[in-house]
Amino acid sequence: MSAAGTKSHLQTKVFRVEQFRNPELPAERRAELMAAEDEPLDLSVQGVLDEAMAQTGLSDFGPMDFTERLEALLGEVGGNANLWRFAKANFRAACVKQAANRLKNKAYLDNHPEVESIVIDRPIIIVGLPRSGTTHLENLIASDRRLRHLPVYLGSEAVPGPGEEAGRDGPDPRWLRSNAHWERMKQNAIMAAMHEHSPDHACGENELQMPDFTTYQWEWMAEVPGWRDYLLGHDQTPHYAYGKRMLKAIANQFPSDRRWILKGNQHSEQLLALIANYPDAYVVQIHRDPLAILQSVLTMRGLSVLAHQKHPDIQAHVAYWVDRIERMLKAYLRDMDCVPQSQRLDILFGDVIADDVGTAQRVLEFSGLPSNEDSRADMRAYMDSHPRGKDGRVVYDLAGDFNLDIPALRDRFAFYVDRFPVKIEVKA
Repeated sequence: MSAAGTKSHLQTKVFRVEQFRNPELPAERRAELMAAEDEPLDLSVQGVLDEAMAQTGLSDFGPMDFTERLEALLGEVGGNANLWRFAKANFRAACVKQAANRLKNKAYLDNHPEVESIVIDRPIIIVGLPRSGTTHLENLIASDRRLRHLPVYLGSEAVPGPGEEAGRDGPDPRWLRSNAHWERMKQNAIMAAMHEHSPDHACGENELQMPDFTTYQWEWMAEVPGWRDYLLGHDQTPHYAYGKRMLKAIANQFPSDRRWILKGNQHSEQLLALIANYPDAYVVQIHRDPLAILQSVLTMRGLSVLAHQKHPDIQAHVAYWVDRIERMLKAYLRDMDCVPQSQRLDILFGDVIADDVGTAQRVLEFSGLPSNEDSRADMRAYMDSHPRGKDGRVVYDLAGDFNLDIPALRDRFAFYVDRFPVKIEVKA
């Protein structure tokens, strides 16, 4: 990775990831990883559940159908001979965390039956593929004082652990854990530049489905094509219901009459499940040049491929995500009309870039919240505190880094750009 400074009204770091063309680990790092390869690692479902129970002191996971999904994930990761042991250990730790979250979720719901009566009223839900501007638009709209959002720290842990209480002894323990994670994460400067994940930043509510061991979020954590096929072969409506239940649990902890602003990239291919659970939602889909999405996805997810694979298979990585983005776009076109026309707004990424605040105000108006000076002031304040390039920007080379034929990709995604007049950002 290389970085250089450029000047505008603020100093901006410019990053280039150069390793995709020759993905070789330094000899010292390879030797270090090889030395740990023979250390034992329990990737069994029971091992994950036992550790989650030991961490929390709880034992009731609720319905146990999730173990089939957990086993599919662990089996595929464990069986991948090209993954370093440390990558498998990190994935196992993520599974333990979500199993522990499931235990805590079940205990909270059992102790708070009032959660079921909470209403999520007319949420505004931003839909769009990864790297299409959904996070920026969600956070900008969330700055409006009339709305509430799902912060990263609550997406990570929807309910407190046993014996924990928000505010009793200072900051919420969940916030402290999330902040510690962000401090570690942003040590990778390019990740900080690509995707802020600070504790109070708005995140996608698909995170709330992870303790049910579903959602495409797991595809960002490992190479799991078998899991993808399993996911797409099962109705996601009950898992969206699980996520909504946990959103209601969060609302119960922090009562407010404000409406929710939410977002999820997976929603693009799960509109039927989304609208079944949120029938009064206002759905806002952002449309962007699919090649611009691809170059960002391939770079962001590719950083993990470079770090986690013994012999980084860049071409398999490319083939997976080109196919994945195509599937998501086709699913959106297939199902978009399941959302009532009066509840769906399609906007262009180019409009967001040209006029962030104006586009956000248009979304509010569409959703039944009149534009006003307080709202515009809130959004201008957010933009002032989050200028573009604050943490740097990444320069991409889709053809050179990933050996892709741009004209052929244009033909492949013509079905989408013929339907939505997105600005072409990636040139041949």
